[in-house]
Amino acid sequence: MSFSLVLAPVVIASWPAITAAVAGAAAAMGLAVKGNVSVSQSAPPQQRLQERSVEVTMAESEVLSENIATGQEIVLTKGSIEIRVRRNERGRCSVCAKGIGHTEAELKTLAEEFTQKMTQIYMYNRVMTELKAKGFQMVNEEQMDDQAIRIHVRRWEA
Repeated sequence: MSFSLVLAPVVIASWPAITAAVAGAAAAMGLAVKGNVSVSQSAPPQQRLQERSVEVTMAESEVLSENIATGQEIVLTKGSIEIRVRRNERGRCSVCAKGIGHTEAELKTLAEEFTQKMTQIYMYNRVMTELKAKGFQMVNEEQMDDQAIRIHVRRWEA
């Protein structure tokens, strides 16, 4: 017996689960975690003119945690691009991409790609955890050309 399962991504998780998905997406896209972030830093006037910023809110996401303050964020960098993942005032996860010398369209595309990769990694981890809890064993896993992941599992019934 065989069947296919397509998951609609709904990300409702604690900040540690979101952080794990962010780390996985960052590694997959070649981003590095930026250390010692100072929010009040001000760029020189000439640099501010060239710097653009785009924010994408994940439609079906909610960060569940009482001890995570609104506005807490993870900052990632790659070259002149900076991606910030944070919990907004509504408890939703948002991704902000900004960079110097990039168009808003490029930054929006990057933010959306990052959001999709983060969601995929979150869903993959969630599915694998649930399958193991229900006694399934992974037989095979394939990454398709369109970046979809096909997982073959089985469970022996006595």
